[in-house]
Amino acid sequence: MPLCVSRSGWLRVAKYSQSIGYFNAGQVVGLWLAVVATAISVAYVSHVCREKYAELMSLELKANQLQTDYGRYLLEQSAWGSLQRIEVSAVERFEMHSPAPDKIIIVRNSQ
Repeated sequence: MPLCVSRSGWLRVAKYSQSIGYFNAGQVVGLWLAVVATAISVAYVSHVCREKYAELMSLELKANQLQTDYGRYLLEQSAWGSLQRIEVSAVERFEMHSPAPDKIIIVRNSQ
């Protein structure tokens, strides 16, 4: 589509020697600047999107690692808090033992 400049300073879009319309040079420059600004904006938004996606992936990796550590912590806590371990520790470290049945006294509240 050829652009023709008229004597009044307007750009005329002509196709096959027919006039389609007139555009001011300022309008063409404005549209061109808008297209360039839009292209730069698209490139910037794509860059920011990639950065945020990389940040999301690193945070998800860290969250998975923390979840694994938390699971290990729960297993360790249940292992250290088991009744059998407490009983073995009481016998070994403090020489405690369960009383004989004839040594057990049941105290009832009589009201």
